[in-house]
Amino acid sequence: MDDGTKQVSLSKNRPKLHFPNLNGIRALAALMVVIAHIELHKGNFNIPRIPHFDVLNLGKIGVTVFFSLSGFLITYLLLEEKKNFGAVNFKAFYMRRLLRIWPLYFLVVLFGFFIYPGGADKALWLSVLFLPNLAFCLNLLPAIMDPIWSIGTEEQFYIFHPHFFRLKKLNHILYALLLFIVFIIAIQVIFGRIANESSAYHILHIFLYYARYDNMMIGAVIAVIYYNTKHPEFDFKFQRLFNVIFKRWFQAILMMIYIIYLGLYINYDIPHGDVLIAFMSSLLIVNLCEAGTSIYSLNHRYLDYIGQISYGIYLLHKFVLFLVLFLVKKYLISLGIFIENILIYTVTTGGTIALASASYYGYEKPFLKIKKRFQKITQ
Repeated sequence: MDDGTKQVSLSKNRPKLHFPNLNGIRALAALMVVIAHIELHKGNFNIPRIPHFDVLNLGKIGVTVFFSLSGFLITYLLLEEKKNFGAVNFKAFYMRRLLRIWPLYFLVVLFGFFIYPGGADKALWLSVLFLPNLAFCLNLLPAIMDPIWSIGTEEQFYIFHPHFFRLKKLNHILYALLLFIVFIIAIQVIFGRIANESSAYHILHIFLYYARYDNMMIGAVIAVIYYNTKHPEFDFKFQRLFNVIFKRWFQAILMMIYIIYLGLYINYDIPHGDVLIAFMSSLLIVNLCEAGTSIYSLNHRYLDYIGQISYGIYLLHKFVLFLVLFLVKKYLISLGIFIENILIYTVTTGGTIALASASYYGYEKPFLKIKKRFQKITQ
């Protein structure tokens, strides 16, 4: 049966693609989530938060950056594959995602439901079926493992996103992605207005927010435009406007606006503010991909390493955090807020990096070696 996949030999001489700054983006996004969760879960252990340090929404920003980066990179890689091999190999794509995501995801699910106390049977089955975002919306996930909600969102995105690349023309792919963004936002607005009419509508409204397909699709749209800038296939009407983002003066203005907006978002939790964060983050990602013209760089060995293990940091940090908060509350609460927070932040961050490193090299690496067999583009 023809599934639209062109079978291509995966030789050792694969085309290579290297964006040196992207691991730095992953690193910063992961650390944002860790910092936000440290402050959030102090409340679970009756540990006072740092005064005038309201960073709970920093985690939302980190996740939004992850989503926009994921949509951008997956799209660019699929476009490169299509250019070099004539079509997308869907089987290879899904095997790559399975081997990267599933091993650690299911290990966390196993530990979270069967070893750590808590978690309803319904949440377990929803997590197994890659609907942890629905379980999260229903408040069924144990807090220690609730970061898996976003993994469910990404896996759902991967089910349909590669099939946009069955379209032959690049401009048709762009139009299809833009129409999908409009559709998703329209559905969110509709259910937002009728959310109070029934509990089912309310849950669906929350689920659509946590789906975040629009964040990833924004990254995908920017990837298509950027790809067409480097490998022109159609006449993009706004190409001159897009090219302005590579100017140094525009990068400086964009970064200033980005920082100001993030500050406003952290303090005021702007409704659907993640859409604008995803858009600006995607533009910043494009500039970081063009290291020769970028006025900023995240190409640092420590950031690169943290970015490399960021998946483990994201999924495992709460296990370390909960242990640290428990020990501080039980044995060290009398040390004072300054020493207490130094201990919490340094031990949680260091312990998380250590645990994620052990996971990466001791558990995930064998699966990643198998994943390379299905890689069409060397990253």
